[in-house]
Amino acid sequence: MGTWTMAVLAALALLAGNRMGGTAVAHEFEPPADTSGYAVPSIDHGAMAAIDGFRGRILALAAAVEAPDAELAALILHNGTQRANCLWLLVPGSVTDEASPLNLCAHAETAGLKAIVQKLRTVEETRAGAGALISDLDHAMVLHGTSFALCEYSGEVFNTASQVRPKLAAVPGYLFGKFMFELALILGFLFLALAGLRAVFPSRRSHGADRTPCADVRSGGEGGIRGR
Repeated sequence: MGTWTMAVLAALALLAGNRMGGTAVAHEFEPPADTSGYAVPSIDHGAMAAIDGFRGRILALAAAVEAPDAELAALILHNGTQRANCLWLLVPGSVTDEASPLNLCAHAETAGLKAIVQKLRTVEETRAGAGALISDLDHAMVLHGTSFALCEYSGEVFNTASQVRPKLAAVPGYLFGKFMFELALILGFLFLALAGLRAVFPSRRSHGADRTPCADVRSGGEGGIRGR
């Protein structure tokens, strides 16, 4: 058991080293293929993390608008479709990890949320509510090292007429690479626990094997006695 234990620990150390030594690769922005819709300026990562927690409030305020507005409708539709493209941001690291294959998609989705808020500030029905929302949102962004007014990336602009679709085939590999140490740790713990249980509670088969020679000796002895 000692050799196997050392092998498991060595494997865990190797995985830990690979994980700490790995470098994240930032996503590459691709300009929209169709720019006939409304422009959606990108936002930085601090703003992404902050605005993600305000999604419910933003969409609820947008739903309160009764007057038809083509731009607002396009922004809301684009945001909902983009969120579905991002697998509803359920994959860990979608918003926070630039190496995630879903991060650029999340950029477009969260940038769309900010664009909706900015539009709501120009609509009479929601101007006051949008102002209060921006105040709370700006406070949250400051805590993430940015602000509502300064979080835009001028070089990256999405568009409501063009969706960002991630490479979903890369998601399993990303998750394995991101959580392989945790997975190896769990498997290693289970292995060590199983090895310990086997040492404390030997299998019945081994007990049976130990008793068989004794039974044969007794059987032979009784036969010998009868023979005499």
